[in-house]
Amino acid sequence: MVSATTAVSAPLPDAWHLDRINQQQLPLDSNAALSALTGAGINIYIVDSGVLATHEQFGGRVVPGIDIPTSMGDSVVNPETSDCDGHGTHVSALAAGSTVGVAPQARIIAVRVLDCDGGGNVNDVVEALKWIRGHHQSGVAAIANLSLGVDLGDNGRAIDTQVAALIEEGIVVTVAAGNGDENGQSVNACNIAPGDVPRALTVGATTITDSMATYSNSGPCIDLLAPGGTSQRPVLSAWKTSPTAYDNDVGTSMASPLVAGYAALLAQQQPGLCTDQIANAIVARATPGVLTGVSSTTPNRLLFINTAPIDAGVPGQPSHVVTTVDNASVVASWDAPCDGGSPITSTTASLLRNGKVLARKTVAPGKTAVRFSGLKNNYKYQVVIKARNAVGEGVATHRVTTGMVRSLRVGLNTPLTYVATFGGDLELGWNVAASSRSICRVMGVNVRFLRPGTCKVGLRTNAGGTPVLRSLRVSR
Repeated sequence: MVSATTAVSAPLPDAWHLDRINQQQLPLDSNAALSALTGAGINIYIVDSGVLATHEQFGGRVVPGIDIPTSMGDSVVNPETSDCDGHGTHVSALAAGSTVGVAPQARIIAVRVLDCDGGGNVNDVVEALKWIRGHHQSGVAAIANLSLGVDLGDNGRAIDTQVAALIEEGIVVTVAAGNGDENGQSVNACNIAPGDVPRALTVGATTITDSMATYSNSGPCIDLLAPGGTSQRPVLSAWKTSPTAYDNDVGTSMASPLVAGYAALLAQQQPGLCTDQIANAIVARATPGVLTGVSSTTPNRLLFINTAPIDAGVPGQPSHVVTTVDNASVVASWDAPCDGGSPITSTTASLLRNGKVLARKTVAPGKTAVRFSGLKNNYKYQVVIKARNAVGEGVATHRVTTGMVRSLRVGLNTPLTYVATFGGDLELGWNVAASSRSICRVMGVNVRFLRPGTCKVGLRTNAGGTPVLRSLRVSR
């Protein structure tokens, strides 16, 4: 939907999209200032066609993430995660550009899933979202923007699953509602993934005159609307062709990153907030009832930048639960969740078998691992983790099933998953410490124990992530 115009360089014409969201009523007042907050220190993952990192709007704040098309050899760019389509650069600057963006000092993580024609496939998006889950620092709010979508009938549920997991792990997800059918006529956003995910922020588009854009998808899955423009008055943002290039574009793709930028401002102000706190505040603070042309099933709420502090809530759900087994024991570790705006005071780990709680251990703030000893060998157990703060108990993890508890003896050659498990669908990678390679060795999908001693391993769900360190006791 790019409307080609002659590229211009800064200083830019009046950014009407920013002018509109810093006030609740028309007319525009030619003031595009938003807040003293800038989004500094907050990551915004832009899942799109890549980003021109050298553009003047970004000031060195673009970090290469993952580039699925290049890695697959389908649509290669150099350097990786750069943008040969333009859409991703335009979207990124609306979220975090220095003069056209809402969060002008946020960090942009370029996650490339679309090719040079702006197309992609579900599997690439799923892989990229899994990468974000492994890359994200647990307990610190971050944002992911997806200005893309797919019909639910085209395996969209696979993307929905990953978006829901991102939200559970502390990432606010903003999603473009979609730009109608092949004729540009609005359709129900509930039929488009991932705009149908209940805890994602699904964003429709408005015009400069405060009408709902005719192309914008609609319906009850819309959470709020934001400027997306029309061909008569589009949205101007950075473009791919040079570090000083700008271009116009139109769509819900432009509206969604404005909400992502706002989420970054709130996260900067209170980094421990959980996803629902931020998302609910954004929706609650939107200006009600000012838009025209909104269908009866679509909430009439326009994005409004209000950076008042958010009330503290309970902690979020701990993430990246890893368990290991050896003789009569289970070790469980986890990443601490968002604290809800109030420091975590304790965390409880529960050990279950067949649904019955056998033991509970409560640890002090800052501790994220426990060992359960004296267990029966030849059984699998389940682990549940839950944090608490001054407000109350947080969200418990799903039950994570351990491997079979048993003695790790010399000569045992067993699948990796029989010794270490991860509470999720990410692959758990092993790295044996150099000092332990005479004691244990990873051979494909198996681990072999060679001699008595302590097998020291690092376990992680992302190649660039910080490993969980474990010492496995190997006996004769």
